[in-house]
Amino acid sequence: MSGMRKFWPYLAGGAVFLGIVVYIVMTYRFAPVKVGMVAPDFSLKTVDGSPLRLSDYKGKVVMLNFWATWCKPCKQEMPSMEMMYEGMKQKVGDKFVLIAVNENNMFYSNQVAPFLKSHNIHFLIPLDPLSKLDHLYKITGVPETFILDQNGVVAQHVIGPRNWIVKQNLAIVLSLLDKGPMTPKDYLALKTKEANAGY
Repeated sequence: MSGMRKFWPYLAGGAVFLGIVVYIVMTYRFAPVKVGMVAPDFSLKTVDGSPLRLSDYKGKVVMLNFWATWCKPCKQEMPSMEMMYEGMKQKVGDKFVLIAVNENNMFYSNQVAPFLKSHNIHFLIPLDPLSKLDHLYKITGVPETFILDQNGVVAQHVIGPRNWIVKQNLAIVLSLLDKGPMTPKDYLALKTKEANAGY
């Protein structure tokens, strides 16, 4: 028994090292999701236990947001997201979908439902307690948002919070709903234009 104790620090260190190597290998194979790319499909369960698959919403404009209950900027943008969602529902019906993936880890996932109730949130909230999409999309933090066109292509990538009831911030969403999808080249050109304008 005492012999095993002598090797315990080495075994623990080896296990940690192996865990790090596995993490790097698992995440390295995914490239960051960028404007002009097809958004990777995924399947999660919503906060009420319903299954949700991204590919089921092909043909619609999708706002894919990543957030967490502990994130102050997420809390700041949530009210405008709810207002925008309700307005879109009245204006375009089911042509627009808002999916806000919660990135609380498994120890804090029980905080999500009370948060949604207290903030009166009604859009789709899938749970990602194992951070599968964090690795798949290589997000840099929360909040982070991808606007997907009707073909599932990333038309816009927004890092950080936005006021989603400001018309200028919804320009791509409104354009997609009005005129339909563009080419990846057009999205990249718009991204360059936004960067030059300081957005």
